[in-house]
Amino acid sequence: MRKKLSYSLLFIVLIGLTYGILYAWKSFPLISAYGAKIMCSCVFVAERTEQSVLNQELGGFPISLGNFEVDGEGKRVTGSVFNLAKRVAIYREGQGCTLLAGESESAIRNQPFYAVPAPSWSQDTVRWPSGNILNDSLLNLTSSRKIQEMIKYELESAEKKSHLSHMILVVHKGELIAEGYGNDHEKTTKHTSWSMGKSIISSLVGLQVDAGIMSLDMKNLIPEWSDDRSKISLTHMLQATNGLDWVEDYSGVSDATKMLFLKPDAAAIASDKPLKYEPGSYFYYSSGTTNIISKILRKQLGEEKYQRLPYEDFFHKIGMHNTVMEKDASGTFVGSSFVFATGRDWARFGLLMLNKGNWEADQVLSEEWVSFATTPTPAAPLGQYGAQWWLNAGNKDNPDDKLFPDLPNDAFYAGGFEGQWVLVIPSHNLVIVRLGYTPKGEFSINDFAAGVIDIVSE
Repeated sequence: MRKKLSYSLLFIVLIGLTYGILYAWKSFPLISAYGAKIMCSCVFVAERTEQSVLNQELGGFPISLGNFEVDGEGKRVTGSVFNLAKRVAIYREGQGCTLLAGESESAIRNQPFYAVPAPSWSQDTVRWPSGNILNDSLLNLTSSRKIQEMIKYELESAEKKSHLSHMILVVHKGELIAEGYGNDHEKTTKHTSWSMGKSIISSLVGLQVDAGIMSLDMKNLIPEWSDDRSKISLTHMLQATNGLDWVEDYSGVSDATKMLFLKPDAAAIASDKPLKYEPGSYFYYSSGTTNIISKILRKQLGEEKYQRLPYEDFFHKIGMHNTVMEKDASGTFVGSSFVFATGRDWARFGLLMLNKGNWEADQVLSEEWVSFATTPTPAAPLGQYGAQWWLNAGNKDNPDDKLFPDLPNDAFYAGGFEGQWVLVIPSHNLVIVRLGYTPKGEFSINDFAAGVIDIVSE
């Protein structure tokens, strides 16, 4: 009996050891790479302290197992777990941070870079929205003060420490009427987009469609797609109905996390996937899709035009002077996830869409493109997705069946992991930006936005 018990215990121990080894083999490289990338961007792009990042983005298990060493002089961060599975992210001026992902640091630092000079004029001398001078009389209105109190509560309430709001801004009728910053973030801090970057990529494609350089019905998008994937159109890609076999999961090692943190070419891992559904027939949200679109843009435009495009033709035209798009090791913008911008820049982006692509009498994006981007794809059952924008349109047979029950059906938004929102509500002339660290999704944009609507409607 004692012998059998010993064997049983030994068997259990062996199973435990095997599981532990497998977990370490799969998870340690991801933990190291994720932490290195986040620490690099938050320190060198957002200009936050190492301790702030460790307390917030890197404070939860299992990421907290990692050790992340910041080399301020070399502009690099090395991540490891128990000194194993080391991964490195490097910072390049004007390009943000990039994971080496098996590529040499010198090769990546020597990649051609076509910088776009920042605008020479100071935003502090120009009125909102292109500049930073606000209308003080509007800030002192009772409605603005009430919204400011809502923001203060979200930023400071001890009851809400399970989710940290970093920045909240409210734009009404084109004017920034309330804003707040907290938890180690200020007006000048650049904040991560996560999947809000998808909506940036949509706009960059829109510029090319408006100019006649690209068309929505173009096919044969990737040279390797010589099979049925050749039927995939640009519209299918933008509306996340391309039918590729993809797993969008961030709880462990998956297609999405391997693409963002373990591979040098984000688009390649996604474009290698076979078809699972007939193109256009099935809606499936996919970060891989957005990075393929980014790679298509790069191929279409050529290296110099591609690198200059976001800044020269978009950001600088609408006052987004404090925005950085980061690249993967192959040199492609990781449009699905890695854009950093100040809260006011994100608000400007939302305002452009609210104004149907018009910016102070300059039609940056055509009204036709904005309409296309915010029209539901037929494959989305709740009318919840357009062209890389989330929508609140609702089920076409039952408009009350929608993502946010207390918000109007015309609301649409750029949304990102851990609670990033640029919410546009045309029927109330509102743009609401909320940026933060909300790993469990406790923050309710539905409730907050509904409260703002009640106030501005009084």
